[in-house]
Parts: sequence; C-alpha cells; structure tokens
Amino acid sequence: MARPLRITYPGAVYHVMNRGAARQAVFSDAADYERFLQLLGDSHARWGVEILAYCLMGNHYHLCLRTPEGNLARVMRHVNGVYTQRANQGQGRDGPLFRGRYKALVVEVDPYLAAVIRYIHLNPVQAKLVKTPEAYRWSSHAAYLKAKAAPPWLSVRTVLAGFGSARRFQEFVLAGNEEALESFYAAARHRPVLGGEAFRAGLSRHVGALSREHARAERVAVRPSVTRVVQAVAKAYGVTGASVRAGQRDSRGEVRQMAMYFVTRLCDWTLQATAEYFGLSSYGGVSWACAQVRRKQAAEKSFRATLERIEKQILQQQT
Repeated sequence: MARPLRITYPGAVYHVMNRGAARQAVFSDAADYERFLQLLGDSHARWGVEILAYCLMGNHYHLCLRTPEGNLARVMRHVNGVYTQRANQGQGRDGPLFRGRYKALVVEVDPYLAAVIRYIHLNPVQAKLVKTPEAYRWSSHAAYLKAKAAPPWLSVRTVLAGFGSARRFQEFVLAGNEEALESFYAAARHRPVLGGEAFRAGLSRHVGALSREHARAERVAVRPSVTRVVQAVAKAYGVTGASVRAGQRDSRGEVRQMAMYFVTRLCDWTLQATAEYFGLSSYGGVSWACAQVRRKQAAEKSFRATLERIEKQILQQQT
C-alpha cells in the first residue's frame, strides 16, 4: 500500500513524532540529546523553520514546528538523517535508528496549538520521569517559564502572548490534557489533521493550492549547481566567483555570507560540505553566516529585495 501523501503549505503548523526502530533507544546519553537540539538550531538557521516546542524522550521525540516556507520534508530529512549518522558515529553503531517515516499532524493554531504544546511538555510527567514538566532537562517547557534564557532558535513568545505571562501558561499546563485530546492521540491511527470541521474542510477545498510532498519526487528535483549560485551572487555585487569562494578582499563579508546562505538553501548541501567548499574549518561558520543573512532579511526591506532578486535569477537560469 502506498504511503499517504502529507499536506504541506507555507505557514503550516505540525506536531511531528518519531520513535526508535523496535522501540530501541534514540538518545543514549547527553551528547545524543545535544546533537539533536543542535540540528534543530541548524534547521532554523538554514530553512527558517520555527521550533515552537520539543520533548526528547529516551526512545522517541515530539516536535511542534511551523514551516513558513512549506518545507517540512526537507527539514525532517535533515534532522532525522544527520542525527542518525552522528548518533551512530558517537555510539559506535550502524544501521537505521528510527522505525521509519515520521508522523506529522497538521494543527489548527486556534484553539489547538497551546493544547498540543501542553501535551508535548507533559510527556515526561506522564512517563513518571519527573514530577513537574520544568524539571525535565530535554524539553522546551523550562524555556517557556524563562523566555529570556530560551535558545535563539526556539519560538516561545508566540504561545506565551496568548496567556499574558509564563505563570498563566504554567497553570494551563499543570491543569493537564483534556480527555478529548488524550483520546485523539490514543487512537491506533491518527487522523492527519488536528482541527475543527471548518479547518479540515478548508484544507480540502484548497488542496489544489497546497503542495503535497512525496519523498521520491523531492529526491529527483533538479537543483542549481553550487558554481551557478556563487556566480550569480558574485555578479550581483560586481565581484568574481573565485573571490567569494576564497574570501578575498574584493569580496565583502556580506557577499560571502549570502553565497553560503543560497548554497545551503537551494543546492541542498550540508553545512559541513558548504564549509569545506568555502574553506572554513567547521560548519559552525556556515551556520553563523546563514543566521546573519536571515537576521538582516528580517530587519531590512532593501536586503530582502536583493535576496529575492538574486534567488529569482538563479532559478530562472535553472529552467
């Protein structure tokens, strides 16, 4: 039987779950948990995905994500695939780590988003690992209570704004899950949408305007070459592609950062491969460069226009 196609569209919110193969441990030690969180941060920097909540349990994980660019498949392929590679290397093991394809439920923001995050944060309490959700180290709940200490890639203020204060959010979580939501998740087969009838009907009516992802189709998609991307960025700034790659003086830092941003975004290259191409010692420099571009993109209208113009030129050359 063919796997069902997922509903994806810009701005969609998802509850994403996956479990270890044969219920084996996914996270064996603190280093594994840290690796996974680092990948969430990388995904935020590279593809703009918003991480609204997370809870990493021993043999499974829960994520609540919003995809402004409608790119859930790309994000999760990076998170699951790279994490498996790094965890296997760190633990001296081999083979698949997860049981297969992740589950992704489309969530209607109002009124279900806060309830989903509460469900995620209460997982370790229900598993009797801790007495209160903030006591669990590998959950985003503590960051919701101390928003200033939250990592930059975690979006806590969206939900907190609806409560007015962290204290009220804490009271909401400690009140426990509603019975209807518990029943929904306890069902053997989840419906692909968590929302009211009007929300589900709206998705059905607009399904032609949505993109339904399929792993095979995405794998064979034609992407621009790295050389083409670098040359397009260099041309826009009146410098040479060689100077951008080598970081020479006639190539401003902004140009080099933009080139790295487009390589990771359009060419589907890993951070490490991009770092090696641009002569950096580690992928952290690429992640930082992409984050700088996104910050400037959010703050400056003229810079956003420049990004859009260059990306359009790259994609037009590809067709």
